[in-house]
Amino acid sequence: MHAPINTQSDGSIGHRFQIAASQPENPFASLVPDQSIAIVPRFILESGVTLRNVPVAYSTHGRLNASGDNALVICHALSGSADVSDWWGPLMGGDGRAFDISRFFIICLNSLGSPYGSASPVTNVDGDASLGRYGPEFPLTTIRDDVKYVVQIFMD
Repeated sequence: MHAPINTQSDGSIGHRFQIAASQPENPFASLVPDQSIAIVPRFILESGVTLRNVPVAYSTHGRLNASGDNALVICHALSGSADVSDWWGPLMGGDGRAFDISRFFIICLNSLGSPYGSASPVTNVDGDASLGRYGPEFPLTTIRDDVKYVVQIFMD
């Protein structure tokens, strides 16, 4: 089961983020099944560069409990994309599995710069098709940037 981050009664992921149904300019985003794409309105990279309308691909499995203390975050670098089962499939499932979706709310967010749904060289500059794709002008990002946007999304 896939659920939005910070699930609200209307199915959104908090008051600041929208969910994109697709990413037509990015042919790689559709390669990852069952992912969602949150749009972060504004994100400042460690370098000082400001990105706007930043797509961040993610997938979830299981349910976040009422106290919100059963979340298990799997980092993109360990999965290749937001598709946890792509690399970690044998560990996912029910009772006795490391990623027991009956106990944990598992979420995997795709790293910035990855073409599988997050802001990258193949996405539109600031989410605006009239500005074209970033291409080789996509700014350098760091692991700290990835941690910062994960925290920003969770803390919304």
